[in-house]
Amino acid sequence: MTDKSTEFSDNASSTAGAMFDNSLRQKTKSSLGWTVTKALSDQVFSLVIFIMLARLLTKEEIGIFAMVYVFSEVGRIIATGGLVQLIARAKKIDNLQINTIFWTNMGIAFVYVGLIWILAPVLADLLNQPGLTDPLRILSLALPINALGASHFALRLREFGHKTVAVRSILAGIIGGTTAVAAAMSGWGIWSLVVQRCVTEAVSTILAWASYRWIPAFQFNWAQAKQNFAFTSNLTIAQLIFLMLVRVQDLLIGASLGAAAVGIYRVAWRSTEMFAAAAIQPFSAVGLQIYSRLQDNPTAMKQAYKAMLGICAALSFPALVGFGVIAPDLVPLVFGSKWEAAGTLAQVFAFMAIPYTLNFFASPVLSAVGNSHRQRTLAITQLVTTLILTLIALPFGLTAVAIAYVIRSYLTLPLQMRFLKEASGIGMRTTFDAIKAPFIASTLMGFLLWSTLQIFADDQPLSWMKLFAAIAGAALFYAAALLTISATYRRLVTDFLPLKELSPNA
Repeated sequence: MTDKSTEFSDNASSTAGAMFDNSLRQKTKSSLGWTVTKALSDQVFSLVIFIMLARLLTKEEIGIFAMVYVFSEVGRIIATGGLVQLIARAKKIDNLQINTIFWTNMGIAFVYVGLIWILAPVLADLLNQPGLTDPLRILSLALPINALGASHFALRLREFGHKTVAVRSILAGIIGGTTAVAAAMSGWGIWSLVVQRCVTEAVSTILAWASYRWIPAFQFNWAQAKQNFAFTSNLTIAQLIFLMLVRVQDLLIGASLGAAAVGIYRVAWRSTEMFAAAAIQPFSAVGLQIYSRLQDNPTAMKQAYKAMLGICAALSFPALVGFGVIAPDLVPLVFGSKWEAAGTLAQVFAFMAIPYTLNFFASPVLSAVGNSHRQRTLAITQLVTTLILTLIALPFGLTAVAIAYVIRSYLTLPLQMRFLKEASGIGMRTTFDAIKAPFIASTLMGFLLWSTLQIFADDQPLSWMKLFAAIAGAALFYAAALLTISATYRRLVTDFLPLKELSPNA
């Protein structure tokens, strides 16, 4: 076995009293750069694959897979979620702990697969979806494959190896997505989505082992495992509840309104999510590593939080607002006329710009400072509220369910901000200062874009040319408005521009 115990310890021991200094800033910039590259590549390629599959598959097939995916993700979180984050935030880590985590991941994964194979028919009956049984069983096999590479992935990220992770993700996405499209074109239906997930996980795991040359030893310590579970149990529960926040509606809609309704709802959410994820997830992914190193320095953590949130909001707010305005025209234009209803739902989801963005920043901070109990309380509150509002809205149709989800996100936002303040000292004022300029500029841009589309519409479906012209005009207006409103963003632009000081004789 490759001995990396010294490396594990040395890399993490410098975290105590860390500052958000030039060295950490450079690591942050490099990691953000590669994470952005990964996110953009993932989203662009994922969007292309998703569009092709949405056109090739039926609403029912996409809806059934959406429900199957919920149970697959539950298993992934139970097996790897909290334990992998433990690797990221630990100040010191050694081979015994890593090996214990690795074999714990593998053991839980195989136990979960066994339970799914036994319970799949029961779950299918409960959801009134007989076609769910076989896809659910086969998709569960991707879980041990994921667990096999999860520790390697976390160890690579711990060393700010975001370049390697980006390449890994891009290659896995390309191979898995291409396989899915080929399968769908051959008439495999829902199985093309199952194959995509299994192939993607297999390629990803192979690349994870290749990028981090650590071979696990047959070493396991029950005392260490209990200690790991003591830390990660609340975090794992929180992750499960956060998953159900987004996906429990799929199960309720499927049981009440059918698989086709789930397909429409999932396409609406996925199309909205893709426009925001590329702008938000890179900051969230790098944020956990940064905040973990700054956990003993609240002032530096607040500084990093505000800087990263400000840049993220400047990207995510206009993306969500702009997409919300054009969604009723864009979604059927891109995905096909059968998804017209998804465009209306996507417009509703776009109103979540503020809570959606802030949620991706509060969670890493709470994880970094070890406040998993607050994450659990927040997640439970959000889930219960979602369940209540969804059950109330279901009799009124899909649009009412989407509106209920947006309302829930704003109702629970104050509690999230309160927990963030209590755990890290980051108050609402810091958050408000970071997002106010992007919010104002995005709102103004949204009104301009909506007005432009009304002029272009002429009671006819928008053409690609008119749509691109409206988007380009809105983007230029947003950039000008943001730079006019905020000196902070003017300084950021100045820092990145290669300007020379002109001498008097120049």
